[in-house]
Amino acid sequence: MSAKISKSNESLEFFNSRLDEVRMSGHERLKAKARLAQSEAFADAVVALIGLVKRAFKSSAPRPYRRGPTATAG
Repeated sequence: MSAKISKSNESLEFFNSRLDEVRMSGHERLKAKARLAQSEAFADAVVALIGLVKRAFKSSAPRPYRRGPTATAG
């Protein structure tokens, strides 16, 4: 663990290998990996929710009111 990590790595395999390097019991390691999976799922859900809200606001943007041809014919 003496190597410096200069760039963030978001792969799950990287974090699992880092957890395997830490000295802890098997039960604690399993709990840590489960928490990591839960937090990743929560983050994915938040990103999806933000995307949904963005799309909802984009589709509900005010559009200019257009009169039909019968309103101007009068």
